[in-house]
Amino acid sequence: MSAQATSADTSPTNEFAETKPVAHQISESSQSMTAQTACEECDHLIDKAVADDGEAVHCPRCHHHISVVHRSPVLAPIAYASAAIMMLIASLMYSFMSFASAGHSATMNFAQTVRSLITYGYNELALLLFVTLVVFPLSFLLIICYLHSAMLLNKKPPGAKACLLMLQHSKHWLMVDVFLIGILVSLVKVMGMADVTFGLSFWAFCLFTILLVKTTIVTDLPWLWRQLVSPMDDVEVTDKERSAYANNFQLCHYCGHLNGLDVATCPRCHHHTHARKDPNLDRVLAFLLASMVLYIPANILPIMDTSLLGGSDPATIMGGVILLWQLKSYPVAMVIFIASVMVPLAKMVAIAWLAYSVKSSRNFEPQKQLKLYRLTEFVGRWSMIDVFVVAILAALIRIDGLIVIYPGPATVSFAGVVILTMISAMSFDPRLIWDDSHSKENHRS
Repeated sequence: MSAQATSADTSPTNEFAETKPVAHQISESSQSMTAQTACEECDHLIDKAVADDGEAVHCPRCHHHISVVHRSPVLAPIAYASAAIMMLIASLMYSFMSFASAGHSATMNFAQTVRSLITYGYNELALLLFVTLVVFPLSFLLIICYLHSAMLLNKKPPGAKACLLMLQHSKHWLMVDVFLIGILVSLVKVMGMADVTFGLSFWAFCLFTILLVKTTIVTDLPWLWRQLVSPMDDVEVTDKERSAYANNFQLCHYCGHLNGLDVATCPRCHHHTHARKDPNLDRVLAFLLASMVLYIPANILPIMDTSLLGGSDPATIMGGVILLWQLKSYPVAMVIFIASVMVPLAKMVAIAWLAYSVKSSRNFEPQKQLKLYRLTEFVGRWSMIDVFVVAILAALIRIDGLIVIYPGPATVSFAGVVILTMISAMSFDPRLIWDDSHSKENHRS
C-alpha cells in the first residue's frame, strides 16, 4: 500500500512537524510526480529505492549511497558470510600470540582475554569485547546466511522483518577491524621486552576481518527489504526538488518506506515512525555531555598498570604515547594519539558544532556540515583501539613474579566515552542540517 500525503486542513501529529514551517500541500492541479523513497541524510526524494543488480543508486543532492547491489546479490553474501563464520570459529580455537621473556612464556587467545578482564573485575569490558567481537558479528553473518539461503531455495524466511531490523541495528557495532589494529599496536608495545610469535588464530582472525568487511559491502539492506518483505510503491509528490517532509512525508529509517506525517507506525516494518530522530537535540546533547564528563577521568587516571619484578608502573593514555615515541615507534604513537586523544575530543567538538549550526540563525553550507557529520560518525569507533590494546596486553603479559599488566581505572571511563559519543552521533539527524538551510533560504526570499 503506498503512503498518501495528508490533506491541507490536517495538522500532522508528529512532534517535529510542530516546530517547522507548514508543509507544501498536494493539490489536484499539481503536476503529477512520483518518488519511491527519500535520502536518510538530506531527505531528498529519490525516484528509485533499490538498485538493479551490479548497479548503485545515489542521492543526487548529497551523494549518499541509497542502494548498492552486487552482481550476484544472493550467492555472494552467502559465500563471504559462510567463509567468515568458519574463520571466526578457527580464530576462537587456537592461540593468538605467544609471549616469551627470560625463559618464561605465555600464550593468549580470545577466551583468555575475556577471562582476564573478568578476573580483574572488569566485567563490563569483558562483555563489551564478547558482544562486539563475537555476538554481533556472528549474529550478523548467520542472519545473512539465513536470509539469502532462503531466497536461494525460493522460500520466504519466517521472521524476515525482525532479522532485517537486527542487521540494521548491529552493523554500527561490528568492531573486529578495530580489534585487529589493537593486536598490531599491542605487538609493537611488547616487542622491546619479549619475543612474540603469531598463532593460527591471528591469521584466521585477519581473514575473518577481511571477509566480514566484504560481507557488509555485498549485502544491500534495501534490496533485502524489497525481496523479502515488499517492494516500494511510488507515491505522488508535489515538488521532487523539495524534501520528503515538505511534501508531507516522513522516511522510515529502518526500511526506507515513505509514510504520511500522520502515520505513527510504518506499515512495512511496523517500527515507530518519526519525521526527525531528535528534533530538539535533547538526546544528542545529553549523551554528548555525559561523554565530556567521562573524558576527564579517562585521560587523568591510569589506563594500564605494569607490574615488573614487584614494582608498579601505572600509565595514562598520554604516558603510553610518550613511551612509544621514546621507543621510536613513531607511527604507532601517532595512531594511539590520534585515535585515543584527538578523535574523541574532535568528535565531541564536531557534534557540539553540528548541534550549534542547527540551532543557530547563522547560515552554514549544508554540504560541508554533512561531510563533518559523516567523518564524525565514521571515526568514532576507532577510538576503541586503546581499550582493546589494554585487554590484549592484560591477557598476554602475565608471568607471575616477573611481569604482569593490569587494566587501569581509566579503561572503563574511556570505553564509556567512545560508546556515548557513538550514540550521540547516531542520535543526530543530518536532515536537520538541510531543514535549517531551507528554512533560512525561505526566510531570506
